[in-house]
Amino acid sequence: MVRKAAHVAADEAGPSTRPVGGGITPEQLLFSDELPLKSLDIRASFDRMRRFLGDRLKKMKNLQHLTLSVMAKVMEDELPEKAPYWIIEHDTLRSLTWQLYANTNGYELKLPALERYWVEIANDFDLYYLMEYSTQLVELTVWFYFERALEQTLTCSFPRLKKLLMKRFDGQNLSPEPNTRSDDLSADRFVKSAPLLEDVSIVSNTIAYRIFRSVCLFAADTLKRLTVKEVIFPRALFLLILELKNLEFLRLEDCILEEGSRLRRVDLPKLQQLELIDSGTCFRLDSGFADVRRLQYSMDSQLSRLCRNMTMLEDLEIMLRTKSPVAETIREHFHSLATLPCLRTLCINGMKTTTRPWDFCKPMPNVEKLILRQCHLLRGNFALLPKLFPRLKVLKLQETVIAYRRLPDGVKPLVYLERRLKGYLPNCCVMVYPNCDDELVSTVLKMEDEVRWRMHLFDKLGIQVIPYGKQSESKKKRKKRSNSLGMVD
Repeated sequence: MVRKAAHVAADEAGPSTRPVGGGITPEQLLFSDELPLKSLDIRASFDRMRRFLGDRLKKMKNLQHLTLSVMAKVMEDELPEKAPYWIIEHDTLRSLTWQLYANTNGYELKLPALERYWVEIANDFDLYYLMEYSTQLVELTVWFYFERALEQTLTCSFPRLKKLLMKRFDGQNLSPEPNTRSDDLSADRFVKSAPLLEDVSIVSNTIAYRIFRSVCLFAADTLKRLTVKEVIFPRALFLLILELKNLEFLRLEDCILEEGSRLRRVDLPKLQQLELIDSGTCFRLDSGFADVRRLQYSMDSQLSRLCRNMTMLEDLEIMLRTKSPVAETIREHFHSLATLPCLRTLCINGMKTTTRPWDFCKPMPNVEKLILRQCHLLRGNFALLPKLFPRLKVLKLQETVIAYRRLPDGVKPLVYLERRLKGYLPNCCVMVYPNCDDELVSTVLKMEDEVRWRMHLFDKLGIQVIPYGKQSESKKKRKKRSNSLGMVD
């Protein structure tokens, strides 16, 4: 009811002003102590949020997490230069998230209990309050929209920080200039000022080139989890990852080793979980990873080597929707999965009807849990499961599309499928999640060409796609007319 009221033009009387019992409105109930709300998510223009929350936020005594999603301004909003500052005040709020779809106006934070902070720095207010609260933060997620914000953040001290995610949002992830000596010194001071740091995520070249070296050299004793995404590494920089002897979790996504061959005989003795997503040029999956227990891995030609060397592997997720074709690799290497002696959980992610691994599998009697996630499956494939997984105890289908030549009459297709699966696997717990779907084979084949299918959905919904970099006809006509009149466009 509050959501409906928020859409009423010019704040006219709406559902939120109607009593629900006892003479109070839903809006009054929301900001009273009678609702034990711990989390609140507001999505509106900045000025509209200021007017809606105002001083009432501090009345919500139980609130622990607040998410403010700033949308584009609307007609009744005040101009930024005339609008009053919004004072965001709460005595016990521990977590604050800013999500920017439009810029913020002036605001002030008074949050003495703040420990977890997600902020997108797009102006000086965002930067100032990150610096103001740096000494009390335990978790920080920060996106930088301008270079000075990164420079000034590196001058702050974070003595309590344990978890850090940094991203430089600049549209094109270009390789930055090499660090100067003062760049390295400021990054070193930043990492040394966070002696409790144990979980770091780095997104983009700019951030990695700036702080990756310092993280590996000065946080090696405390760092347990490292995530790196969308980075092109010079070999000399990437080699520093070998200093992280206490690392337990490592994720590399869309990372490339710029020159030389993959790193071999990697010695990370405490590493238990490894995730390599479209980052096959970084590591050779040899005996250096023998103690890894959980692996998420985008399919490539290293699968046979992986199965030969990672003998302690218990949980494996293979992603078949990658940036390179995988049909030939599946044909040549998928049979080697049967050689993993400790494998108990197998997840196959992104299978298509044209890249089915079933025809190239050998029986895997050790696998007890099979998860099929974001797959396109022909119904007939399921008849092979009892032979390939004779000791299967759990089968899960998540975000998966089942292709039928003809949809069954009189029943819901997914309910019908679940019943058939229990017939194939009588001693197995079958879970078909509600996010699964059923389609005709002809439709599924169209869906597998993802670009054309996306364009088909755009046409179906009436969405007009304007190619990037091309001027519209009206703009061309205006330009031609202005040039004919001697005007500069």
